Amino acid sequence: MDFAIIVQHGIVYGLVLSVLFTLVLLGAVFVNAEIMMNDYPPEVKKAYGAEKNPKTRGQKRIFSLLFLAVLFGVIAWSVVSAARASSTPLTFPPIFVLIFIEVFTFNLWDLLIIDWLIFNTVQPKFIFLPGTEGMAAYKDYYFHFRGFLTGIVFSLVSALVLSGIALIIVNAAG
Repeated sequence: MDFAIIVQHGIVYGLVLSVLFTLVLLGAVFVNAEIMMNDYPPEVKKAYGAEKNPKTRGQKRIFSLLFLAVLFGVIAWSVVSAARASSTPLTFPPIFVLIFIEVFTFNLWDLLIIDWLIFNTVQPKFIFLPGTEGMAAYKDYYFHFRGFLTGIVFSLVSALVLSGIALIIVNAAG
């Protein structure tokens, strides 16, 4: 398969994944900021304390399922699309590159758009955990950059696992 097609698919579907994940993540925070509390800076979590809303645990499950549905749905869609665009059967390397680009695109989007633009700069009121408004940690760009670096490792590992699963499915269907 042409490498340019794989890269193009990876970027396009990575952006689709990013927009859909943004909707899920912002939706979760809008419904209940505690749902995403594990992703907040440690100073904010410490100041806020333990979860206070009894509905948080169930809401986390719902948004986790939405997150996984988006992840697997977009990746399946992209692999099927790439397979249809290919004149040869897909093998592990192009599937890995495709999925890595998608997940890495989201990781970069998460840093630049969700974390730095929305969380650190725009700061809509619904992102604040009650009682933590105005804390300096909400503007900690380095905290999110460290998360981005961790996300690179996650991108590699998840791309390896998801590529293996996708290859099994593609071969079983083919």
